[in-house]
Amino acid sequence: MPAYIVLTVLFAALLHALWNIIVKGGENKLFETGLNALGAGLGAVCIVPFLPPLLPEAWPNLAMSCICHFTYYICIAEAYKKADLSFSYTIMRGCAPLLTSLAMLFFGVSLSLGAWGGVLLLCCGIFCLAGDNARRGADRSAILLSLRTSFVIMGYTLADGMGARHSGNAVSYACWIFVLNIIPLNAFIFWRHGLDYARYIRKRALIGAFGGLAGLGSYGIAIWAMTIAPIAMVAALRETSVIFGMLLAVLLLHEKFTVWRGVAVALVACGAILMKLA
Repeated sequence: MPAYIVLTVLFAALLHALWNIIVKGGENKLFETGLNALGAGLGAVCIVPFLPPLLPEAWPNLAMSCICHFTYYICIAEAYKKADLSFSYTIMRGCAPLLTSLAMLFFGVSLSLGAWGGVLLLCCGIFCLAGDNARRGADRSAILLSLRTSFVIMGYTLADGMGARHSGNAVSYACWIFVLNIIPLNAFIFWRHGLDYARYIRKRALIGAFGGLAGLGSYGIAIWAMTIAPIAMVAALRETSVIFGMLLAVLLLHEKFTVWRGVAVALVACGAILMKLA
């Protein structure tokens, strides 16, 4: 893989960690997810008119993906209320490829020896995080909330994997995800919180929009890279986002760094990369 693609995909991983930092750092996590979806969706609206239309076969998958993404944003907000980003983000992103790979077994796709090695590293990393969380007296429900988010990520990963194949154009499919994500989440937040959310938008509009565009850019870069480089290698490089997440959490959110957290993040990143490359 050419060096410029490696650097670009690493930048995409950084962008992914960055928008999660923005959500975690906001005063109201649910409102931040709404702003993130809004910023990403408005960015995608500007791109969609220049892309080919989706094939009808992709719309059922797109609908399922939007349901999963709606749940995903709510789950992220709940997880970030309970735990540090360096903890919850690592579990979310680390367990998702594990759960997705295990789910693929039901579709008759078996795991290679290297993939099982990745599973083992992922499990070791998650156990390290869980142990560190327990030693620090943190809320144990944070583990369950983070794992719940991983299940939702697995859901939209499977839906998008099939939807992109049936769409006729993967970039169009990805952009439509962001466009449609605006409506259900923001409608839900306005229904529940009304003027409070409107006031929050006025206060955090620019930061929220930047976070949303970072998410859109991260996804768009990954899709572009997958068209000119091996998909497995691109997907594996994106998993370095857990390392960026921990570093940004320590630098920007002033979360405490521990040796066990560092070991756990390294194990999860290596395990996810090994699973993607296997």
